Amino acid sequence: MAEDTKRISLTTADVNKVIARWYINCEISLNFERMQSIAFTDALLPALKKLYPNKDDLKDAMTRHMELFNTNATAGGLILGTVLAMEEEKANNIDAIPGESIIAVKTGLMGPCAAFGDSFSAGTITTLFILAACSLAQQGNFLGVLVLFLGTMVTLCELILTTKLTYKQGRSAIKNVLGSALMNSVTEGANILGMTMMGVLTSSMVSLSLALQVTSGESTMIIQDQLDTLMPGLLQIAVLFTYYLLISKKNVSIVKLVLGTLVVALVLAFFGIV
Repeated sequence: MAEDTKRISLTTADVNKVIARWYINCEISLNFERMQSIAFTDALLPALKKLYPNKDDLKDAMTRHMELFNTNATAGGLILGTVLAMEEEKANNIDAIPGESIIAVKTGLMGPCAAFGDSFSAGTITTLFILAACSLAQQGNFLGVLVLFLGTMVTLCELILTTKLTYKQGRSAIKNVLGSALMNSVTEGANILGMTMMGVLTSSMVSLSLALQVTSGESTMIIQDQLDTLMPGLLQIAVLFTYYLLISKKNVSIVKLVLGTLVVALVLAFFGIV
């Protein structure tokens, strides 16, 4: 164990290596027994080897991080940085922080970080970039690939910033990030923007029109024209909310929705309705 006069400290390169290993491997070893713990331990391994040159200490560190762990990949940087800071402190003073405390911090932060990351990072930011990329790709625009790549870079920057912030400032940084009024406002604004984009892109990417006509004497009324006069994209948004209700309220699987859509579309097309 290192003496006080010879403190072991992680460099920027060490932290960057941990971030890269976590980002690449976080979902590869996902399993029902330990979830992401294998990937988390593997990500920390270069740092742990430097912090614990003694094999027994290294073994203990690796063992405690093999406890069940699961959180959002990018917001998980809040936990990653905190754990690095705690492990560094423990490596320089073995009695300063019990191993159980590190496990407790990880376990306690899994839920809040997952909720924040899944709603903001994955559910809003990533979704917006995917929708924008799909819209461009549907038009045959190559920029769709670049937009998708840009979205990946944005979430990667989130992981880097959160990891380095909590590594430098410790556990207090997590409370400041998750509980700040600014972050709450940003999250709420992003959710509103996401819902707006969903509505706009639904009308442009979902194609549905009725082929029904009503003839009275010499005049013919096209049903679809009347619906467009009432509200353009009415059928598309109706389909969106129908799918939303089936998924959220009735727990209908995506596979059943896809197959059901194919069957309904074929039947309606056969009878000349759409």
